[in-house]
Amino acid sequence: MVSLKEQNPIYDIKISSVVPGIISGNNAFQELTPMDLSMKLHYLRFVYYFTAPAFDGMTTRNIKETMFIWLSYAYIPCGRFRRTNSGRPFIKCNDSGLRIIEARCHLNLDEWLKSKDDSRDRLLVPNNVIGPDLEFSPLVMIQLKIL
Repeated sequence: MVSLKEQNPIYDIKISSVVPGIISGNNAFQELTPMDLSMKLHYLRFVYYFTAPAFDGMTTRNIKETMFIWLSYAYIPCGRFRRTNSGRPFIKCNDSGLRIIEARCHLNLDEWLKSKDDSRDRLLVPNNVIGPDLEFSPLVMIQLKIL
């Protein structure tokens, strides 16, 4: 029999948000291009693995503090979808922030990579879709795993 830990090595999941350090303004918005609209049902998911030297001493707090600064300049992903009177979606840059999902893993990186189970990688990316309430759904979700 397979233990629960072997089935899902990810645990201690926490959700928070990171917002820009500077307010983008009351009337800031971003119109969507035809390509943006055509990709509305497609989600890009990436998994990056870093060994100890790359993140030596790095904490989730360090990552969030850095994001707080750069989101002041790249604030569009912190917005939320809205619709014009005609029904066309656009991004209202309301500084609602990116969603950060933190979790722990009982495996180290070598143990994780030795696994032949490719479906495990799905545990490393957010699996939420935007909606159903677009006004409250974040455009960007970043999931951090502490292996």
